[in-house]
Amino acid sequence: MYTKKDGFARADFDPKTVITIPNIVTLIRLLILPFVLISLNNGQNIQAFILILVAGFTDTLDGFLAKVLHQSTTVGKILDPIVDKIFTVSILIHLYVYRDFPSWAFYSIIGLELAILIGGYRLIMKHHKIPSSNIPGKIAVIFVSLSIYLYVIDLDSINNFFIIGINVKILTVLIGVILLSIATVRYGIISKKEINKTTKTI
Repeated sequence: MYTKKDGFARADFDPKTVITIPNIVTLIRLLILPFVLISLNNGQNIQAFILILVAGFTDTLDGFLAKVLHQSTTVGKILDPIVDKIFTVSILIHLYVYRDFPSWAFYSIIGLELAILIGGYRLIMKHHKIPSSNIPGKIAVIFVSLSIYLYVIDLDSINNFFIIGINVKILTVLIGVILLSIATVRYGIISKKEINKTTKTI
């Protein structure tokens, strides 16, 4: 069972819990992704921006439905972050290749997300535990998402806006990378503690 106290859920898979309403809503996010990329490729920034907002709404909706419908499942806890990462990384690749998204931020975010994904996979497969997102991680997602929004919308007024001598887009990306780094380290620490605690009780 999932408990807020330790932030971990038991990875008990039940085939009956694969097809649920929250999981379907999560997968809708993947169906939106190609249309986002097509819009970006065609220079339809506002349309891409709106589609990303809709996808973000589904991310909130699946969690809400899981609670209301009592359909919070192991599959859902794994599927949701994986879909989030696929969605985010796909857009970041496009922004890096075709726009001026900074290379240092791109490789940092990809590396950190990959570290979290690999760590989560090992935790699930070896110790049957699913870690939940932490507060720094949620704040990091907000800033990384905000930086994506700014690069997607690509307005001259944003491009030329500076705070303390730093372009606001670069500042937003920098904060996002720093917070994501903190979240990744904390993720590793709490995962290690949980593994040690599990090992001692066996």
